[in-house]
Amino acid sequence: MFLGNGVFRSNSPHTWGRVFMDPTSTRPANRYDQRRASRVRVHFSARYASTNLNLEGHVTDVSPDGLFFCSDYLDDQGEVARVWVDVPDRADPLELRGEVRWVNDAPHAGGMGIKFIDVSLEDRALLSTLTAVELVERPSQTGNA
Repeated sequence: MFLGNGVFRSNSPHTWGRVFMDPTSTRPANRYDQRRASRVRVHFSARYASTNLNLEGHVTDVSPDGLFFCSDYLDDQGEVARVWVDVPDRADPLELRGEVRWVNDAPHAGGMGIKFIDVSLEDRALLSTLTAVELVERPSQTGNA
């Protein structure tokens, strides 16, 4: 059943009540992706600290709303932590507070998806600018290596 604005509600007994996006919509196709902002791939050194762990690692993607902290050691989902990100062209690391929303324990690709909590307007503007700059400066993929 069409609900307007590119949203459908399924009539199948297997998916009753679930809401799906119209495939022609400009919104993300992954119906499980709850992000409000798209992430940009980066590689920044970072530090992570919670009541359980203090880690060195790196951030592999970032948005104004969250990031992925890559590490061999993982914290529990729901844990609140601080992350210090070494942003290029910035003297001090960007300090952010967030909640571990999901954990990937795959070998050599492990890490934690962290949603930011209480980000200042200044830091949110920096993150927005950072993701916009990364999108513009990302080299085009021509296939010639």
